[in-house]
Order: sequence, then structure tokens, then C-alpha cells
Amino acid sequence: MAETATTDAAARVAWAAALDALELSLDAAARTMAARTTSGSTSAEGELAAALTTWTPPVGLGTLPADFAVRASDLLTNQQKLIIELEQARSLTLKHLTAVRLVPSDRDARASVYLDVAG
Repeated sequence: MAETATTDAAARVAWAAALDALELSLDAAARTMAARTTSGSTSAEGELAAALTTWTPPVGLGTLPADFAVRASDLLTNQQKLIIELEQARSLTLKHLTAVRLVPSDRDARASVYLDVAG
């Protein structure tokens, strides 16, 4: 009986640590995404990539303790929201890239740059 309690306590600690790590990674990704969105800076992209790739799934956790289910569900919901934000940012970036590619790369240096509408 004591061994089961010890195993359960160890499993709870392992699950808590796994959820903590995943939440920290998600928070870092969300902060970086928000900073990039508000500043328009691309310097945060490396941080975002790092935040999204640093978490590795733990092995051998066993069954999720029932009282962690709400926390895990909230975490999943927040992940899905961030995925939607990332997909929207990707789509906007693709639109911008498409527009940039439509601009002719070469122009005749002799051609006028300005249009004289006054006279």
C-alpha cells in the first residue's frame, strides 16, 4: 500500500513538472508572438522558434491524474489559440511576400520616378 502511494506521488510530481514545462514553453511562445506582432520586429522570430522547439515530451508518465485534467484541457485550449495566431501570421506574411514579389525588380533608370499632375 505504501509503495502505491509513493508511486502515485511520484507520478503526480512528474505530471506537474511536465505540465509546468509545457506551460512555460507556451507562455514564452505567446509572449514572443505578441512582441513580434506589436513591434513588427523580426528579431523575435528566433526566440519564437526556440520557444516552440525547446519542449520535449516526457516519457513514462502514466495516466494523467484526474485532478490535472482541467489544467491539461486549459493548456490544450491555449495551444490551439496560439496555433491559430501563428497560422494567421503565416498567412499575412505570405500575402506580404507575394505583394513584394509582384514589384518589378528592374526599372529603366531613364524613366521618370514621379508623375507631374500639376503641370
